[in-house]
Amino acid sequence: MKYQHLFYICRKSSNIPVWVIGALLLTAIGCREPGGIGLEVQPEGEEFKVEFSDTTSIVAFSVREDSLLSSLAIRSPLGSYSDPVFGYVGASIYTQFSLLSNDVNFGSGFTPNSLVMTIGYAGKYGDAALQAQTINVYQVGESFFSTSIYYSNKKFKLGYPQMEDDEGDFDLDPAKVIASVTVTPQDNDSVVVINFDDILFSSDDSILADNSAFQSFIRGFYITTDTTDLGGIFYLDFLSPDSKLTLNYNDSLSFDFIINSTSATVNHFAHSYAGTVVESQLNDSTLGDSLVYIQALAGVKSKVKFPFLSEWVKNQKIAINKAELVINVLNEDLTTYPAPEAMFLLGAGANVTLTDQLEGASYFGGTYDLVARQYKFNIARHIHEVLYEGLPNDGLLLIIPNNLLTTGSVVSANRAIIGGGTNNSIGMKLNLTYTVL
Repeated sequence: MKYQHLFYICRKSSNIPVWVIGALLLTAIGCREPGGIGLEVQPEGEEFKVEFSDTTSIVAFSVREDSLLSSLAIRSPLGSYSDPVFGYVGASIYTQFSLLSNDVNFGSGFTPNSLVMTIGYAGKYGDAALQAQTINVYQVGESFFSTSIYYSNKKFKLGYPQMEDDEGDFDLDPAKVIASVTVTPQDNDSVVVINFDDILFSSDDSILADNSAFQSFIRGFYITTDTTDLGGIFYLDFLSPDSKLTLNYNDSLSFDFIINSTSATVNHFAHSYAGTVVESQLNDSTLGDSLVYIQALAGVKSKVKFPFLSEWVKNQKIAINKAELVINVLNEDLTTYPAPEAMFLLGAGANVTLTDQLEGASYFGGTYDLVARQYKFNIARHIHEVLYEGLPNDGLLLIIPNNLLTTGSVVSANRAIIGGGTNNSIGMKLNLTYTVL
């Protein structure tokens, strides 16, 4: 017989009616110390034995993250810099503005004065508050759509109507910067303001007949930054009510183009690990035993394996009471590059979702303990399924998650260096509490 759960319930009450005294007396027979439950029916010397171990072998190493869905993000990272450990990090944005009403007419004598892009500012990561970055804006040369799905490695053709040729077509100048500003956002800033060098608009009312006509005229903008050795990532909020494209005209009038459900915004990420310890580990996973690297924005994730897990049931049967995976963060540059607020575990094989996840975040864990500098996950059900229910021992993937807890994050630039399976001081541990049956 298997014993996997022993429940101990004793309740107290007051002012109990006389007619239930008999029932309470019978119930009291079952209210005894948990250690004594069932002993009278077990042969002497065969009591349940609860044990603890933190010596399960763990192999952990970094792997490249796949491209991630980035066209439905709640905010957009922007910036480029050289991380001292992870190498080059680049985040850029393709975005569109929309026409809220049809048949817009600026009236006779239309004279454009300026064009200003305002974007909601939602924070920073790295040295972004200390190092100025130059933001450059280009015009997108092909259509993209709010109803389509795009991933973080997607690149759109850039183009600027440069000169009309003999056939009435426009050549495209992808190198033309149409707006540029150098910024050093602070915590109390709410917006980033970019003034355009070229106003783009003419007096042709047909381009403002409806949103389709407008987005055919201005397909969108590509927003990027100059590469710097230092710096960080800005978080921009294109869904903020402050985000808009304002056309000022006729000296005192203005018109706002907005971002809504008909506007597409796509985040694009680029990484280069050339010459870094991360590159060495990506090329040879055996280098990942001591320190392992994890990075958002489609960077790197960590694979965690328990290669000898089946040894636990080779000569015995055990019930898994608790299985806690403890992940420790290296205390290095955490002020400049804070560890993510949470991490998440996925199955590395066909079964992506762990059964333990279904118990909710308070049980499953993954929230960063700022004092202990660690993450803890409860994976008892997963371990049981591998040992007894035929679940393949494919390992786990540790990621910095998106808000849906399904893939890596495209809205956070956090990264972390964590202890691997053989690190003597901050190594990963699988804390097993189990009952020998």
